[in-house]
Amino acid sequence: MEITANALKILQKRYFTEDETWEKLCDRVAQKVASAEKKAEDCAKWKKKYKNIMLNLDFLPNSPTLRNFGRNDGCGSACFVLPVEDSRRSIFKTLSDAVDVQAYGGGTGMSFSNLRPKGDTISSTEGTASGPLSFMQIFDFTIGDIIKQGGTRNGANMGILRGDHPDIERFIAAKTIEGELKNFNLSVGITDAFMKAVEDDRDYDLVFNDRVYKTLSARKVWETIIDGAWKNGEPGLVFLDTINRNNPLHPMGEIEATNPCGEQPLLPYSSCNLGSINLSRMVRGDWVEGKAEVDWEKLREMAQISVRFLDSVISVNNYPIREIDEMTRKTRQIGLGIMGFADMCIKLHIRYGSVESINLAQDIMTFIYNIANDTSIELGKEKGVAPVYEEYEFSVPKRRNGSLTTVAPTGTLSLIANCSSGCEPNFAFNYTKECLEGERLDMVPGVVQEWYDRKETETLPEFFVTTNGVSVEEHIMIQAAFQTSGVESGVSKTINAPNDTDKSEISEAFFKSWKMECKGITFYRDGSRDVQALFTGKQEIEAEEIDELSRGVLKHRPRATTGPSLKMKTACGKLYVDPHFDKDGVVEVFIRTVGGGCAANTKALGVLLSYCLRAGVSPEKIIRSMKSIHCPACTKAISAGKDVEVNSCAAGMGKGVEVALEYADLYREVAKRIEDADAYFKGQTAPQFKNISCPDCGATVHRAEGCMICSNTECGWTWC
Repeated sequence: MEITANALKILQKRYFTEDETWEKLCDRVAQKVASAEKKAEDCAKWKKKYKNIMLNLDFLPNSPTLRNFGRNDGCGSACFVLPVEDSRRSIFKTLSDAVDVQAYGGGTGMSFSNLRPKGDTISSTEGTASGPLSFMQIFDFTIGDIIKQGGTRNGANMGILRGDHPDIERFIAAKTIEGELKNFNLSVGITDAFMKAVEDDRDYDLVFNDRVYKTLSARKVWETIIDGAWKNGEPGLVFLDTINRNNPLHPMGEIEATNPCGEQPLLPYSSCNLGSINLSRMVRGDWVEGKAEVDWEKLREMAQISVRFLDSVISVNNYPIREIDEMTRKTRQIGLGIMGFADMCIKLHIRYGSVESINLAQDIMTFIYNIANDTSIELGKEKGVAPVYEEYEFSVPKRRNGSLTTVAPTGTLSLIANCSSGCEPNFAFNYTKECLEGERLDMVPGVVQEWYDRKETETLPEFFVTTNGVSVEEHIMIQAAFQTSGVESGVSKTINAPNDTDKSEISEAFFKSWKMECKGITFYRDGSRDVQALFTGKQEIEAEEIDELSRGVLKHRPRATTGPSLKMKTACGKLYVDPHFDKDGVVEVFIRTVGGGCAANTKALGVLLSYCLRAGVSPEKIIRSMKSIHCPACTKAISAGKDVEVNSCAAGMGKGVEVALEYADLYREVAKRIEDADAYFKGQTAPQFKNISCPDCGATVHRAEGCMICSNTECGWTWC
């Protein structure tokens, strides 16, 4: 198969070694994986098979395998879960382990439910606990801002907190401001008991270590979750009881967390390497003319080869820490899944979301699971079963792999394979994808281009459907069809919905996903975030059209502005942030430090922020950007329990503007009156002058020595 120009860009940026081609990459990966075979002839035989399925884009392993195998000692697995226990030693060991995992190219999932709530007493030191969120912020900064995942991208993490943890309200609100915990996906760990309490409109207890801290209305907490999902897609939900009811390794214990995209629920120190069969390539016949069908024999062969491939990855892999190495070799978990399902539907002239497509999803996944299970049982006879089957009692036949199937998002893999991602519908038929550290790729799905080329028309029939043409209920039905028809782990599925989607629809969707035994769910309303990976050209044009000022034009600054002076404690001393308003809104920011920090830098930042505000940049965007910045000194001070209020001086600047905006109407009114007073001094009429009060203390303002001065001598405010 010939790869596309977009695929080549991605491969050159992230995967190729110097002067490498797609064929050479497939060759080095296949050689490494096939080295798991003991006999030379078997190694050569399987290397050829592995190379062909990758080269032809019939199957691709997860990104770490493609990038690392045959070129370095990096890990070939993508999914990891680490434990977080309630002690400093455990927390910072997990942080150290997470750094190692991320450096090897993997993403980490962690449940913070075992950490005591904020304000709880620490008996050993008589201090007070800072709570789960404070440690998540340290993880976020360390992993995301310092360590890049595998040297190619920022770290990816899943943070989970049970819905009955005493800090759940803080957790749900943690990402209200965009840019906070930017390297974490957040999901609430939901139990059946909580869902039933929501249904019955009952109260429920927030509990830690068998102590009830608070009682809340389950429905009000649910509404807060829905509100967050509607605003910016977070938090998602992880259905803990559903996961553990259907855990293929349930004798080993309870699962509390998943990998960053949610498709792989795992026990602590477990890992999983993933791979996806390209269903778009599992179709035979002239699909454009409506003469295509599923190639079941090819699909059978792909599933058989893929299971052996993924199992061999475990045998030749390098793991970042000893505990993960031991756990992975004990359970030998693999995640065989699919991509290109939406394209398969198009090639079969089936509308994604229809009853036919739901039946197709069930048939495909059941078939893949059955073949994978049979193959793993045979591999167990050939190479030995996973050690976990010898250590624990299981009621199923022993096999080579503790878990077999999953459906991953396949974002980058599907771009390389030129097919739709995972089990998702096509986002659009002509769109832009933001990736590769800011580079934009113009996307036209392969099936659409082929239709245009063959039919020589730009009209698409009704079975070509994009995500906006799929109802919320249809999204859920597709996810449930895959989940309950042969996916042992989880299904990564996002309900991409139009911007005007009502909150009640989200609530109904989340309830439906729980009742249909999905293991988790994520919702995203189009345009609800400033930074969006996929977008159409229309959205970009609309964004440009709302700019109020031309490029390079700065709003005129009036002779006098007004605003508060806000003091915050940083690791380097005191930070003062003075956002000032004119009659239209915040127009400049004065910043200074006392007792430490770089006065020149803070002054310069104030000048630049003022220019941004006067150039028409949204204050809310400035707040989000500034509050997402962390500095090592503040992070260290916060973790040591010192009285530091912000994550960095920059974050303090954002916080100062945010606080001032809460009283924007007041300051705009004062600024308007000041402008009226200024006009009065110039001989113009100013009827409001009599009512002017000091913006700082509220006392009467009077004219003295050509200026307006507060009559309260202890205040000292002057207009000049």
